[in-house]
Formats: sequence, C-alpha cells, structure tokens
Amino acid sequence: MNIRKNIDYSDMYAALDAAISAEKQQMKLYCKIGKAVCQRCEKGAAVATAAYLRKQYPDAQGFSPRNLRRMRDFYRTYEDRPDLLTLTLQIGWTKNVVILETDLSMELREWYLRAVNQFHWSKAELIERIVTNAHEMIDLAINAEVCYIGEEKKAADQKKSGSFLCRDNIIRHLTDKDRCRMQSKKDNGRQWIVASYPIFIAKQIIFMRC
Repeated sequence: MNIRKNIDYSDMYAALDAAISAEKQQMKLYCKIGKAVCQRCEKGAAVATAAYLRKQYPDAQGFSPRNLRRMRDFYRTYEDRPDLLTLTLQIGWTKNVVILETDLSMELREWYLRAVNQFHWSKAELIERIVTNAHEMIDLAINAEVCYIGEEKKAADQKKSGSFLCRDNIIRHLTDKDRCRMQSKKDNGRQWIVASYPIFIAKQIIFMRC
C-alpha cells in the first residue's frame, strides 16, 4: 500500500509569491518559477506549484500543471547557457515553447532564438521555418543591419563604409515579413531599388534596377 507523504513546500511557495510580487515581465517570471520548481527534487513539485498558484492567483493564466512542467524544463535547458537565456527573455513564451519542445541541438536552438529576435516571426511562421529547415537556407549576420547598395566600380568605397556589393542575388523562401525596408536610390541617373535586411548576408539580398 502506497502512502502519500505530506511534503513541506512552504519555502518554494514563499519564493513563488516573492517572484510574482516583484516580476511583471512574463518571461522573467516564468524563468524564476521554473528555477523554484527545479530546486525541488520531488517528482510532484510542478503539480504542487500549479495547484498553489491557481489557488492563490485565481485570475492569473498560464499556471496549468503542463505549463509548470514546461517552465521547469525551460530553466533546466538554459540554466547553464546565460547567453541563450538572455535571448529567450526577448521573445514570447509560446515561441519559446516551440523551440523548447522541438528536437533541436543547442546550436540550432540558438540559431532559431536569434532568428526570431531579429525577424519577429510569429509562432506559426517559426514552426514553418523549423519544419522547412530554415537554418540550412538562411545565414545570420552578426551586424544588426547590412545594406547592399551601388555598383561594382564603388566596391572600394563600399568596403570602407561597411556596405557590400550585391549583384543579381535573389533570395529564395522569403516571405513579406522577412523583408526589411525597401528604398529607392538614384545612382548616375539610374534608379535602384535596394532591399535592406537586418540579418541576411549578401547572397540573400534582392538588388533590382528600375
């Protein structure tokens, strides 16, 4: 006969209350909740946390047992990677869950976290990118913004200014949300349409002459 022991979670509950009182940003709060659950070795800690939070904060959403397990797993996944944890805090919870629950290496998790941060993909778009292995088709640049302008004879000036020459490079698998600002530039009497992308490298820039 199995006898269920009464476990004292008072310390964890106090930590949860403190986190909720102090933290208003959802991702930071979920991270703290996940940490509090991880610090308990009991198998039912996530369920106990969910029950407590729903009782104490009945108007709050997101405290189901399933979501509490996700918070626990989220913290476990990134606790030794503060660089990636910083990226996760910049996007929404539902997108984090997609990346968390997909079978990805840490390297690919980082890639998709950076891509979501820079492209502002929706959840549906993120899922589509993962399914189509977008990381195999898109190279993320380090710089925040790269703009490709001009003609070949201006390569030297462009190199100095930090811009690069792009010749007939057409990007594939590009949606409207992936496109950045489009602007017209006049160069020696000819007008060029320059596509500026936040994180794509040269092979992925559209360069068209009107």
